Formats: sequence, C-alpha cells, structure tokens
Amino acid sequence: MRETTNLSRDSFELLLRIFEHPRMTVSAGLLQDNFPLLAEELMESRCLVPDANQSSSSIPNEEDASFYELIWDSDRMQHKYFTAGAGWIFVDTETMKRHVIDDDKTMKFFQHSLGIPASQRVICLNDTTLWHLGAARFSGHRVHIYFVRRLSEPNVRMDFLRAIKREVGKTPAIILYAGRNDPIELDLPIDQALIPFHQLLVRDSVHFSIDENAVHEILSGKPAATESTGGISLRFTTDYRTVYWNGEEYKLTKKQSAIMECLYTEGGRAHKDLLLAEARTNEQMHRIMRNKVDGNWVVHPLWKTLIKSEGNGYYRLNA
Repeated sequence: MRETTNLSRDSFELLLRIFEHPRMTVSAGLLQDNFPLLAEELMESRCLVPDANQSSSSIPNEEDASFYELIWDSDRMQHKYFTAGAGWIFVDTETMKRHVIDDDKTMKFFQHSLGIPASQRVICLNDTTLWHLGAARFSGHRVHIYFVRRLSEPNVRMDFLRAIKREVGKTPAIILYAGRNDPIELDLPIDQALIPFHQLLVRDSVHFSIDENAVHEILSGKPAATESTGGISLRFTTDYRTVYWNGEEYKLTKKQSAIMECLYTEGGRAHKDLLLAEARTNEQMHRIMRNKVDGNWVVHPLWKTLIKSEGNGYYRLNA
C-alpha cells in the first residue's frame, strides 16, 4: 500500500464522519454498499484498516452523523437495529466485519497536508479525542494545530476544555474538529480558534486541499472566517490597558492605552497630533512608548512592532 499523500474531498469527509464514531469504526457492509470507491481509497491510503479483532456494534445512519446500535437476536442468530421508518433491520454476518481508522497514519497525513514538518511528534492529549499535530507557518505566522473529535458529547467537551486550557503556551492555535455542528458551551482561551476541519478546504477542488486564504482570515480574526467559538486576532481589555497579540499579553500605561485605543478606533493611520491629544500630553511618541524597568528606560515591545510609523507624523497598527 502507498504512503498517504492525498485524498479526494469526498473520502476525507467520509473519514471525518467515521472519526465521530466512539471507536472510530465503520462496518464493512455499509462501506461496500454505499461508498465502495471511497472505501477503497481510504483503505489504499491506510487511513482506514480492517479491524480483525472485533465485529461492529453499531452502524452509521446514512441521513446524519448518528449511529444505530446493533442488538443480537437469539431467535434468528443475527444482529439487528431499529429505524423509525423501516422497523427492525437484520444484518448479515459479513456486514458485521468492520474497519477502523489508523489514527497514527491519519495524523501524519494531516501533518503533511498542513505543512507541519514530519520531525514534529504528534501528541495525543486526551484519550484519542484530542491531538496536537505540531506547528505550521501560514502568512508568516507560526501556528499550533490541533485536531479534536466528538465535541457533540458533553463529557468529551469538558475533558477537551481542561486539556486545551493546559495548552495556553502554544498560541496562536487553530483547533480543527471533525463534526459539522457547532459545539456549544465552549469558552476558549485567548488566541485559540475552534474551526470545523471541512471549512479549511479549497471549495472548488475535488481533492483534499487546504485553503491558505481561509487560514489567513482566521489568523486575522475576520468574523466571516469563523463559524464557531474562538478566534485569533488583536484583542484588548475594555480599558485598553492590556493587549493580546500573537499569543502574548502586554501591559500599557494610561497614556499608552489612550494612543492604542485611538489607533484602533481610527481603523487606519492616525496623525501624532491626534494621538497626543487623546493621551493629553505634549511628549514625543517614542518617549511615551517607553517603560521604566529596574531604573532604566526601556522601549515598549509594541513600539515599531505593533505600532508602526508611516512617516510625516502618521502611525498605524501593524495587525
């Protein structure tokens, strides 16, 4: 079998559906009856492998991402499941065979697709529901990438939040989830964005391909780019005394915060006369953007990084 380098978009979306199964499995019968070509592609890629140890205990519902639980019928010596429309449906023994996702192989495929160096070790953070894939570079940003599944389940959401809050040092971060429904009751730390994985795909491609423009919009904090909880962008507290940028926290003095608020409110460049008026001072800009540390004046880390001069007395936010 070949090493996984690419998948069709349809195969990838089927893979995400299987990820939502509690045991990451799917019955052989369902694959053969409904997705023969996609199943062949997933098995050839080695993302999906035969599970020789166990038979399937559930069958996916073709209408949505739920599953029918199989029950053993001792009279007919067969498994069966119940649907509202058709009642009891019996399952052949051959159909009971199942395939399971090879999560090690699949995470390596995700790494390759997202441009994460293979030298970075994939780490499973929470009982095969949350993985840290490593760090990639998009538009000059170094971004940590995570993958999570089964966020529709309350106990998984709670475990996920506990685990991801321990990862606050690895920001900015994009957390890709397998499901299509937006998770609820999630309060993520600053600079962690939770995004459905399918949303990052190039829309008009039949192949699985990451849309770097979509990633850039997430990193820029554009609301249209995020369907779910979280976001990565420049943020402030309500008094502008604290700035969150590129995963770091910065403190500002009263004059510095007035300049920052004015620049942000302007939405573009602003002249120093306006900025100094807001700060209620006649000091030079470069003097305002200094802090006294251990008795010495030190340039604020946001000066000439976040706050940029455009010449002729104009300044802007470089975010």
